[in-house]
Amino acid sequence: MLKIEKLKKIKSNFPVLIGNNIIPKNICKTLIKEISSSKSFDDIIMGGRSRINKGSKNFDKYIQNSKISKKLFKLFNSKSFYKKIENTFKKNFKDGSWENSNLPKIFNSKKFTIKKKLNSSELQKMLGNNYSNPKVNLDIDFSVSKGGYRLKPHRDDITRLYNFLIYLTDIPKKNGGSLTIYKKKTKKNIRKSFRRFPKINELDIVKEFTPKQGTAVFFQSTPNSYHGVKRFIEKNCPKRFFIYGSYALNKPVIWKFKNVSYYPHIIKNKKKMLTSFHDANYLTIPATS
Repeated sequence: MLKIEKLKKIKSNFPVLIGNNIIPKNICKTLIKEISSSKSFDDIIMGGRSRINKGSKNFDKYIQNSKISKKLFKLFNSKSFYKKIENTFKKNFKDGSWENSNLPKIFNSKKFTIKKKLNSSELQKMLGNNYSNPKVNLDIDFSVSKGGYRLKPHRDDITRLYNFLIYLTDIPKKNGGSLTIYKKKTKKNIRKSFRRFPKINELDIVKEFTPKQGTAVFFQSTPNSYHGVKRFIEKNCPKRFFIYGSYALNKPVIWKFKNVSYYPHIIKNKKKMLTSFHDANYLTIPATS
């Protein structure tokens, strides 16, 4: 059902693997029907993206009523598949690339990232400062986006290890909705500081991926893994159906590049907001309580 051997390394400023026809077109069409048949979604975000998230009552009901989605979820939500992804990245990106300092040994299939509103102090307390012996879990959603959906340049949560996207529809380039990879405007590829939400004028575009049915993109959620989605224009084209997933730790990830460690620092904010909306910086000095 999923041909990950087709994933190939591309030239980028952080580790990215991409593969065409990872999922057969007939399977993509069935997944579109299953998502379209869902009577309720968990939320609508980013100007027009409706999603069904792992951990919700909607998700449990959706999986039970969706044969192919259930098979895919079971595959993704397994230690064996996670190890395949981990080994695929190790094979393609060796010396001189980013690596996680604390590899997880336990895969928790029942765990999911909790979506609740916290201020920065509460978030820091929940995550803690002990980074050793982390566990890893799958977060995933089945999504459809309509016109207006966009995602500003950012880096994902500090607990993320790997992210992936599987496109279920073809979207013409003129309609936008492309995954865009960015890099900081600097002569060197590495800086001593990586804010989660950089300003657009601080970035250069590295690559753009127009959604193509059956294509999958996997990438490491490194401190410099800036990406976004260009505004989707729903005109004379299908809706943008896709699966978005990630493998996340129950603790912040300590990244290492050329023997230099990068530690996450949550930016102080008294406002209570979803954990995924909090800003954080990666620095070469450890965070203090």
